[in-house]
Amino acid sequence: MDDLTVKTPGQRRSADQIRRATYFARKAWATSIDLRFRRLASTYGLPDGSNRVYCYHIRKTGGTSLTRSFLAVGGEDPARVHARIGANDLHRTVSGGYGFVAFDRELLARGRYFYGWAHRAAHRQPLPPGTFTVTILRDPVDRIRSYFDYLLVGDRPGMPHAVSEGERRLASGGFTSFLDQLEANALLRQVFMFSAKFDVGEAAQRIAACSCVMFTEEYDAGVLALGERLGLTLQARRERVTGSRTPLSPGEHDRLREVLEPEYELLRQLRAAGIGRGEASNDDGAQAGGQPLDVGE
Repeated sequence: MDDLTVKTPGQRRSADQIRRATYFARKAWATSIDLRFRRLASTYGLPDGSNRVYCYHIRKTGGTSLTRSFLAVGGEDPARVHARIGANDLHRTVSGGYGFVAFDRELLARGRYFYGWAHRAAHRQPLPPGTFTVTILRDPVDRIRSYFDYLLVGDRPGMPHAVSEGERRLASGGFTSFLDQLEANALLRQVFMFSAKFDVGEAAQRIAACSCVMFTEEYDAGVLALGERLGLTLQARRERVTGSRTPLSPGEHDRLREVLEPEYELLRQLRAAGIGRGEASNDDGAQAGGQPLDVGE
């Protein structure tokens, strides 16, 4: 190989800086002439007076399924709409007069969309007034087990924002190794999403302030009720469903249940405040039929 074609670390950094500068310049230009999204946003109005819907997406609670339900309101196949968002530099698109935005902090903060979502913690994502906020919570043990199996299996080909190989390696050494490596902000994501300090009381207060709190275990009924509140025809979908469950040893299950105690305390505080699942919960992920419900990511 010609030595002249080998870039030094400094040259690579300069090239990365140029690419980032080009991206941000293109983004600034696109948002400055954002007439289409601005015009459409001015037409949105929900029954409660809100102008848009934002989902605090906690992984493996059903957020992708809920998002696909919203992506379908424009009349297109939601998979095609989702694919356009994944292929767009700004992670946004329009379908049937509805604007959708994913992940971009600035665009989500501007509010020029009908439905937006991100995995970003609430304290890091500003939202404009008039935003209808929704989140989905799940039994903590079921959520982590689903996350582990999701990493083992990976995404089906072509899925936008697919799980990375780096993440998948977290699960490659088995469940105990996975639990050893998982950072607190992923393990206790349902708390961290609403409290940077992992303060259960703060998280409960911020969740209670959401416009709508759903539960994976009552997902279908929750989607139907949400559609009625918003005046939309939302159909419950199943996306990114892993299907099988890797069996855990009693010791693995007990350890997982112990480290997730802050999230169970969060659910207890929410139930005390009148926010909880309709059926009785024994706080161990068990359902009437003995199998956890999985609606995907």
